[in-house]
Amino acid sequence: MDLRRLAAAARRRIPSRAAGSEARVSVVVVAPEPEGLDRLAGLTTSSHPALELCVVTTPGLALPRRIGRVPVVRAASLDAAVDLAGGDYLVVADVRDDVPRDAWSAMAAALEESGSDLVVGDARSPGPRPWADVLFARWRRRADVASCPLALVDLALTNKMFRLSAWRGADIRLGPEPVDGPSPAAMAAYQAAGSFDVLAQVVCRSLPLDIALPVSEQARFRAPVLARRLAVLAEVAETAPAGWRELAATHLLPALYVDAVGGGPAYAEVLRAGLGPLLDGLDADAVPVVARLGAWTARHGTLEDVALLLALLADHPDGLPVRDGLVAAPAGLSVDLPPAWREVRDVDRRARSWVADRVVRDGERCTLWGASFVEYVEDAPLPAVTLTVPGGGQVPLHVERRADPRTNEWASRAWEDRTDAAWEAVVDPSLLDGDSAPGWSVEVLLNGVRFTHQVHAPRPPGPTGVDAAAFEHGVLTLSGTGDGTGDGAALTLAVSGVRGSAAPTTVGTVEGRFSAAVELTSTVFGRRARLPVGRYDLGLAGGQVWSDALLVDPPELVDDRQRVTPDGGPAIRVRPPLRLHERGAFAQQDLRSRVYAAPASSSYDRTVLLETFRGRGVGDNPGAIGRELLARDAGLDLVWVVDDPGVEVPPGTRAVARRSEAWHDVLARAQVHVANAGAPYWFEKKAGQVHLQTWHGTPLKRIGEDRGPGDFSTWRHRRRIAAQAARWDGLVSPSPYCSRILRSAFGYEGPMLETGYPRNDVLVTDTGQLRRSTRERLGVAEDARVVLYAPTWRDYAGVRDSKPLYLDAERLIRQLPGSVVLVRGHYNSTGQAEVFPGHERILDVTRYPDIADLYLAADALVTDYSSVMFDFALTDRPVVLLVPDLQQYRDVERGFYLDIETTAPGPLVATTDAVVAALTGPDGHAAARASFRERFCPWDDGAASARVVDVLLDRL
Repeated sequence: MDLRRLAAAARRRIPSRAAGSEARVSVVVVAPEPEGLDRLAGLTTSSHPALELCVVTTPGLALPRRIGRVPVVRAASLDAAVDLAGGDYLVVADVRDDVPRDAWSAMAAALEESGSDLVVGDARSPGPRPWADVLFARWRRRADVASCPLALVDLALTNKMFRLSAWRGADIRLGPEPVDGPSPAAMAAYQAAGSFDVLAQVVCRSLPLDIALPVSEQARFRAPVLARRLAVLAEVAETAPAGWRELAATHLLPALYVDAVGGGPAYAEVLRAGLGPLLDGLDADAVPVVARLGAWTARHGTLEDVALLLALLADHPDGLPVRDGLVAAPAGLSVDLPPAWREVRDVDRRARSWVADRVVRDGERCTLWGASFVEYVEDAPLPAVTLTVPGGGQVPLHVERRADPRTNEWASRAWEDRTDAAWEAVVDPSLLDGDSAPGWSVEVLLNGVRFTHQVHAPRPPGPTGVDAAAFEHGVLTLSGTGDGTGDGAALTLAVSGVRGSAAPTTVGTVEGRFSAAVELTSTVFGRRARLPVGRYDLGLAGGQVWSDALLVDPPELVDDRQRVTPDGGPAIRVRPPLRLHERGAFAQQDLRSRVYAAPASSSYDRTVLLETFRGRGVGDNPGAIGRELLARDAGLDLVWVVDDPGVEVPPGTRAVARRSEAWHDVLARAQVHVANAGAPYWFEKKAGQVHLQTWHGTPLKRIGEDRGPGDFSTWRHRRRIAAQAARWDGLVSPSPYCSRILRSAFGYEGPMLETGYPRNDVLVTDTGQLRRSTRERLGVAEDARVVLYAPTWRDYAGVRDSKPLYLDAERLIRQLPGSVVLVRGHYNSTGQAEVFPGHERILDVTRYPDIADLYLAADALVTDYSSVMFDFALTDRPVVLLVPDLQQYRDVERGFYLDIETTAPGPLVATTDAVVAALTGPDGHAAARASFRERFCPWDDGAASARVVDVLLDRL
């Protein structure tokens, strides 16, 4: 034994392993700073009983000999720490990561069971990782680089456990590199392993400490960090097995092209120089065209070229447009993409398969339905289909083509009509006799790929079942067999879900059958409205409703506002009213090409299309403009874009479902389009069309171009808004402050309508009637003290939260007698589940049609960085800013246009108790509110809607 091994044996802190005892795990971790030492305790919470920590730390830092039950060893370097390790297995950890308590026990148990030399588990981190979804979809035992090459894409150290004897036997060295990012040591361990295991389990959660910082300050966007990463990948490539370069080009490098947009020219230059060793000699046949396009553009094009190519890929997530076997290059590239890099090859021709989960019995005929095709292949080949019966017997099935346009919705291929991909196979009824428990499966062989689908035999008839359904004018009619309690027996059908409940319907059975008609509406804030999008349970007193008949081959249950589909359970799902020819990627692409792009100019010369938050409501500025247009009685056709059946449009107007054929048509032909947010990315104003943009608030947070350089998603959004802004015919502004910002943020040089905000007219003109009626709709007493809580959304650490509840509403109502809290989430949260359901004094009003009504109903506002403070200031009622994360939001997340601490119309506080104190104490902010109104609401005099409509009618 050499001196290194002798030193390791002398320094071990875990006793020799006794027979039958737990495997010993040595955890090597770098903790160079005091903060890192503080986090060591988190690693010792593992459920594994036999641990030791080998800590690489700065000389002079105090290091305990033991943390709890876990012994600690100091080391000068990573390799020295491995030399000192005394366990059976080795883990290299990052002190910043979150390790689930059972992770190391599960990994050690896997190695004990399989005898492999390495086990890898899922390391969750921000950003998409489609390769990880495939790799960790199932557990794999005793794999190797030939049977599971995708594992070689995962070159991190922190989500692996190594058999220490195998590591030392291969003399693997970690070197001086940090533990984050790809590591040559990981590749060496894969290659040295006799076999390795893959766990379908999260063993590590990695969250970079700088992820909340501006892009320019994050390490991943820095050119030197990229240079080091590329050098590591180049080193790995020198010893990696054949095919690894193709895996890296497919799975690792595309993320670097996306980061180039945020990293800027210096990053792009380093990327261009470092791609050579990784792309030279690449086998293009093994790399999908998406990855090839990005690789060539990043290596030979400019940063603008990379961004344009990424925009093309992002705009076509459901398949790229192809002509003569070549992907169409995006317009505006400064370089020509060679045909070899644009060519669709076999690697792109992915087989796809779907099979219905139940065999259909129609009398004595039993049929299995499915669909199969190969992406980028025009003619869908018929697959070979085999039924596996309980006990393991296999029966080949005869497959016949079954044209079915519904296949396009499942296929989700924008440029490929998959109507002919459907098939059916007749099943011998005798095979279905007996138990239909697990054991039934269907094997589909297509293009050399095998798919296995679980299926069930038809259930036998039950006492109560649905065998027919119809839907018209919002009424769902279900009919079927009764529950056998006798003619005239009463049954009660109920439709209920988290977003509403229809009124129960009582029906009777006649000769063993029942028929029930249910109006799919509910009472929302005192008014009847269609049930919104969501899943709703069907409950039938006296028996169970089986929706099998609906699941077999449901009719098109759709009217002008809702679509209903069975959802098992038994349950139904309410969806937007898109018909078959409007659903799915192919249908949407067809409508854009055939309907929207058809007219060269607007032709509905009296139609005004109104859109609030992309169809999520009918309020805000477009709502006020619509009301004024109705009052003028100008003979206009007012059409509202609606994206949820639960949104009711005002009398005198009509709704058009977003993404429907009618929507594409009116978007192209309407003479006027009024919206408060961006239009679809492909929208281009037609000749003679008026596009009025109202925006949706006075900005405190930086928006558009004022946000500065960012990642690709930010760049793409800014670019789209700027392109549309160049064609706006008017932009509404409520103040000189806002006019200045909107021009800067959108690069807008067109007419600025300095009219005030139409949505604020009611705040000035209401005499108390709207305040009273709104409280009545909400069920709030006239003498209640109403606090409106309206926070903006958060986008911290890659997690978007559009209904953050920093206010403890229950604590507030306990401390503020007679109070009611109205919780209003960001408009992006209208589809989320309701908070505080059923609470009498805390109401979730996120789905309330118009927030202006809520301003009038409220006695005080609690907000944070939302633009609601600018509008609410017109009521001259107290405003409290609950901002516990002020520093992060202001300095990290978005940045502000003004110093809110000196400009706010009310106090800034950090806790619910401070909110209560501000609301119960003397009002010392009247002067601040007056100054705030003067600066930010100077034109809001109650006539803004009239001034905007005057401009529109002049244009008409």
